[in-house]
Order: sequence, then C-alpha cells, then structure tokens
Amino acid sequence: MDTHKSRADKHLMDWRRDAHAMEEQAETMLKSMHSRVENYLELHQRIQQHIEETQTQEGLERECIERSGGDNFLT
Repeated sequence: MDTHKSRADKHLMDWRRDAHAMEEQAETMLKSMHSRVENYLELHQRIQQHIEETQTQEGLERECIERSGGDNFLT
C-alpha cells in the first residue's frame, strides 16, 4: 500500500512540475506576443490580463510543489 501511495505521490509531483513548466513557457510566449501587438489596444490589454493570470497560476503551482515537499528546483 505504501508503495502505491509513494508512486501516486511521485506522479502527482511530476504532474505539478510539468504544469509549472508549462505556465512558465506560456508566460514567455505571452510576453513575446504582448510586445508585438502594442498597436492593437484591446488585444494588448487582454494578453496583459492573461500574463497576470498565468503568473498567478504559476505561483499556485509553486506553492503546491513546496507544500508537498518538492525540491527547490524552482528557485
């Protein structure tokens, strides 16, 4: 039973790390796009909002990893 729990915990931590990495990648892409659409005010504002949402989600993933005893690969 402990082996099953350990395996499940490892899979969950792997998933959280992957999710965090995807949020980081999304933020990089959004920031690049944000700088290219300055002449389109509505789109520029929406991308800025999405960047902020992504940063929030990235922070939540980081907190989950840290609370679960994840290593400090994020710092």
